[in-house]
Amino acid sequence: MADLENQNQSETPVSDHKNIKKSKKPINLARRKKLKYGSVATAITCTVIAVVVLLNILVSVLVEKYPLKLDLTEEGKFEISEQSIEYLKNLEKDVNFTVLMAESNFQSSNSAMKMVSEILEKYTQYSDKVHLSYVDPTSNPDVVNTYQENYAASLTEGDIIVSDSSDNTKLRVVNIGNLFTYDQQKYYYYYYYGSGSLEDCITGFQGEQDLTSALMYVTDANPISVGILTTANGEALFNTSYHTNSLSAMAQSLFKNGYDIEYLDLYTGEADFENYDMLILPAPVNDLTTNAIDNLSAFLYHDGEYNKNLIYIADYTQGDTPHLDEFLETWGIQVTKNIAMESDSNTAQQVTLSNSRGSIPVPVVTIADEASGANLANASLPIVAPFCRTINLLWNSKSSGVTSALLQTSDSVYLNAMNEESQNTDTNPAGTQNIMAVSKRSTIIDNTSHASNLLVMGSVFLFDVNLMQDNSYNNAEYFISAVNMISGKDNNLVIASKDLTSETITITTAGVRGIYIVTFIIPSAVIAIGVWVFLRRKNK
Repeated sequence: MADLENQNQSETPVSDHKNIKKSKKPINLARRKKLKYGSVATAITCTVIAVVVLLNILVSVLVEKYPLKLDLTEEGKFEISEQSIEYLKNLEKDVNFTVLMAESNFQSSNSAMKMVSEILEKYTQYSDKVHLSYVDPTSNPDVVNTYQENYAASLTEGDIIVSDSSDNTKLRVVNIGNLFTYDQQKYYYYYYYGSGSLEDCITGFQGEQDLTSALMYVTDANPISVGILTTANGEALFNTSYHTNSLSAMAQSLFKNGYDIEYLDLYTGEADFENYDMLILPAPVNDLTTNAIDNLSAFLYHDGEYNKNLIYIADYTQGDTPHLDEFLETWGIQVTKNIAMESDSNTAQQVTLSNSRGSIPVPVVTIADEASGANLANASLPIVAPFCRTINLLWNSKSSGVTSALLQTSDSVYLNAMNEESQNTDTNPAGTQNIMAVSKRSTIIDNTSHASNLLVMGSVFLFDVNLMQDNSYNNAEYFISAVNMISGKDNNLVIASKDLTSETITITTAGVRGIYIVTFIIPSAVIAIGVWVFLRRKNK
């Protein structure tokens, strides 16, 4: 019995020892398996983190260099127009955009300035020919002085200098304050009483037109110089009560499309006429002297070389102008003393002019010469013709030149004599009338055609400041298109301003697609990969 107990006691440890040795193997395998997959998971995690970091760096670089940011604002506040993009893509000359302010100050000033900064970045993203830099004028006075030598006015902090990279003398300066439109009442209280902030006064952004036009100017090898005849012996040439703002809007439109603009006196500036490619004669109230007529004729003839253009704008505010009328007739054009009024209320367009107390019905005109409107972005928009004097073409073609109509009324207009105090009661349709026309004279020199053009318009009201600023009408864009046609320029630039008062956020189809990818597709892919890894680990 004792021997049996001793035998049992001696066998038990042996059996337990064997069991223990047998159990060590599966425990080690489990640990190894756990360690193996734990290491794999750690490696995957590290790899994912590294990929995310690298992806973030890559995206940051790409967003800075290329226009990849989504603009979800209703007005596309942080984007530039297709017109600007198209011009940038075809840019061949290097251009500098120099902002006279430290970049940190410029971007942190307010949300409006941040928007300008974003838009400036767009110019560099759509063309590697545009180089943007910020210069603190306090710490870098030499840079400012270099530009100041070639700029007549004073440079101030915040100015944006657009210049030819290879020629600092060719530049345009865009003042930061002129990039915006303002609520005039709020601005009055801010300026005089310090009420609110300047940002509170801002209603819109019109700066893209200024920036792109400056770009067009400095990249144009031969900008067209325009002299606008606004005075006669120091006195206003036109009716200032009606047309000051409209003529200013017309001049600004030319300036923003790359034309060099200067104001001249009809009589004291006559010696300088030859220095200009184009002259504009806006609705002289009084007749011109025979000497002034001779000077205009000599300007267009240009010693037989031609290549000059004259724009004459007639208006119902003028008096009798027999000398001027005779000059026009030698070019095959007669401006009548009749005003085209629309008799069909269904055809007339209700417009509010800058000098009218309410809306008035005016004729809608059509383009008679397709070449004059070839570059319109949206040809379906109406061109309206308030109070236009009608134009007769005395001949279509003869040895001395060719005449053609550019804009015509409907056949339902009636005529009202411009000197009558009351409106004509006879509203019987007078048929289609011309309200804009051109006469062209040309010659051949060394097998090359050279031409001068006389462009005649029926009213300054075609360029009423309200119509020029309203993108519902094609008046502003057609004017530039017609002037470009006679001067040989190809680019048409009328960019709509952006409303900054709207807080509504709208999302485009592309924006929705981008948000869907970021919000759903990528997270779903990450979850799917995670589930797949989990199931594989579990099955093993």
